[in-house]
Amino acid sequence: MSASVPPLLASPLRTFRPLSEEVYDVLRAAILSGQLAPEARLVEADIARQMATSRSPVREAVRKLEREGLVEYRPRRGTVVVGLSAADVADAYQVRAHLEAYGARLAAQRASSVELDELRTLIGQMRACAAARDLAGLLRADVAFHRSLCAAAGSRRLLQLWDSLNPERWTLLSGLRATPGLSLEQLAERHRPILAALESRNPEHADAIVRSHILELAERVLAGLGDEREPHA
Repeated sequence: MSASVPPLLASPLRTFRPLSEEVYDVLRAAILSGQLAPEARLVEADIARQMATSRSPVREAVRKLEREGLVEYRPRRGTVVVGLSAADVADAYQVRAHLEAYGARLAAQRASSVELDELRTLIGQMRACAAARDLAGLLRADVAFHRSLCAAAGSRRLLQLWDSLNPERWTLLSGLRATPGLSLEQLAERHRPILAALESRNPEHADAIVRSHILELAERVLAGLGDEREPHA
């Protein structure tokens, strides 16, 4: 078995769901948890053998991961897990900060009471996940919160651009690196000032709060990446 795929990645699959979906869920969880580290090769034959399935569902799952940007094909190496470079993080979060700040500016003027209630509900979900120590669930609610903010801006083009950034991938991957020194409760509570800014109906204030929220997270992620690269004593 290739050393690139950790042994016992999952037990053999025995469900009524499409096998490709089962394989996808297992591989995605392994990537996000760090069990499959950046640059690790995904060897279809090894994965199929570990999961007691054929290579066809594995191939479908890998293609889905590739569309999400979690893995990529490289000549002479095959499919590998994508890592986060400092340059990629800085670029992605700068673009997102500008885009969401503009969205917050519009949402402060246009958001309906129903849309504000939805954001309030998502903060509640984040708090519940924090109490349950469910980081993955908290980060999913985080993505939903920011997407709802952009939807509340009332700009179809803005929402399309936001979706094109693949924010779920960035939030899940980078969120795992932003948590050291920041509790799950603090991660959830960071969203309350955004809601308050939108409720104030002050576009400039909403712009500044959201921009600060995203750029502060970028700094934490970059610091986490730096810690990962430091040699251990």
